[in-house]
Amino acid sequence: MCGDRWLQELEESPVPRNYRAAYERAVAHMADRNPAIDAETAGVSFTDLGAGRGRFDIPLLNRTYELAWPDLVVREKGSDTEPSYVIQILLLHYLLTSDGIALRDQWVSFRDIPDGRSYYPAFRGGSEERLLGRFGHDVAAFHAAAAALAGRPLPLADHAYAFDVLPRLPLAVLLWESDDEFPPELHILLDATATNYLPVEDLAVIARYLTIALLRAGPR
Repeated sequence: MCGDRWLQELEESPVPRNYRAAYERAVAHMADRNPAIDAETAGVSFTDLGAGRGRFDIPLLNRTYELAWPDLVVREKGSDTEPSYVIQILLLHYLLTSDGIALRDQWVSFRDIPDGRSYYPAFRGGSEERLLGRFGHDVAAFHAAAAALAGRPLPLADHAYAFDVLPRLPLAVLLWESDDEFPPELHILLDATATNYLPVEDLAVIARYLTIALLRAGPR
């Protein structure tokens, strides 16, 4: 069911979940929604195809997914392959959760979002520590990976980039180089409005999605 095998790693996310059941619940919750309003609050496009049908186009980092309405079939743009349940759940939950609130341009730790502390060990181990292990002593590779994913430089830490993982859900990756006193460190931050666009458990998964993409994008 996963057209790109590296995305299968997301099925092993440290956030426990019955993916099939979560997918079916999300589909059921979409049944009575207004797709035009959902598209507006999520910052994505919706094309009315007539006869009660339509299509969402949802950018997810460096990919775009098409979600048909009302049958909710998901395909990566230009492909006939159905993505994993994890990707479909993320896209559906993004549409269901987004409330259109303006970004605050205030970066916060995952621990500081509502209920974030409960998921932080999985977030730290599954995302931050993996990126630190790869890029902590290879800043050039970090810059190359960030450029490949259209990261926007930020004036934070020693090296930092923001990534528009979803249209209204940016994540920032901050890297501090080692010095005579401290080892390198890396943190992933979210806009203070992140939980207005995805539930906290999905934010841990979306950080893992960015992590996998950065690891793949960096020089081998």
